[in-house]
Amino acid sequence: MNFEQFMEQAWSTHGDNAYAVGEQLKGARTLLTQSPQVAALARILEHVLGEHLGDWSSAQSELALLRQHPLCQDDPQALSAVRVAQAALSLAQGLVPEGAKLTDEERVRALATASAICLGRGELGNASDLLALCLKLVALLPPGSAGFQRSLAVAANNLACALGELKLRSEEQVDQMIQAAQAARQCWQQAGTWLEIQRAEYVLAKSFLRAGKIPQAASHAVECLNLCRANDAAPFELFFAHEMAALSAQALGYGAAFEAARQSALQAFVALDAQVQAACQAERDALLA
Repeated sequence: MNFEQFMEQAWSTHGDNAYAVGEQLKGARTLLTQSPQVAALARILEHVLGEHLGDWSSAQSELALLRQHPLCQDDPQALSAVRVAQAALSLAQGLVPEGAKLTDEERVRALATASAICLGRGELGNASDLLALCLKLVALLPPGSAGFQRSLAVAANNLACALGELKLRSEEQVDQMIQAAQAARQCWQQAGTWLEIQRAEYVLAKSFLRAGKIPQAASHAVECLNLCRANDAAPFELFFAHEMAALSAQALGYGAAFEAARQSALQAFVALDAQVQAACQAERDALLA
């Protein structure tokens, strides 16, 4: 089994059997043949051993060994990926990272990754605190700083969604939800495709709607739908874009606009395959209520 086959199998099975995959990951560095593979291995080590299993010691031990691998030592990007993973694991435990100094961009990536780890472990408060620190650091970086946008976009988007799913939110959590959604949108503008930007607009619209800020929700819903139309989006994307347009129009009291968007969403729903329809059933039912 080569490295790519191993990674595909590990990612596909780790959710159901994290312990077994974690054991397989120990020593997986022997499969490395190219330096770009180092970052991929560091990512899954941190995710499975750290986030899923909370086996911080094993995760750090494997990363330390990975850091000594010749493919890592000879590639600054690979070495950076391992440093960030090590720092993220420490931050997720509430510890100060030790070892080599990180660049500001690496600190942002480490904080964003640590936030994602804590969120995956159900530690919403810690995830929010870490993302807040991350955003404060980003605000201090000089214009044009790069290398961290994708990590931050993913962490911020997931936190915004998690906060949005709470049945009750404090005012602080509402502010955190909006701030995270805005950060995700800004980062995807730099690091993503139109699809990721469009989905970030959807999350922003939904976040504002949940916050009771209807005009802002409607504005982002329009932008989400415009991006779908401009890029010939698939029915899945169109369903959610029209759904958000409908909900925003309804909240504004625009009955005709609500009905038009609702019908468009239902038409897109019909074009989905059965498995995807099942995943979207709750949103469809809400439109029919």
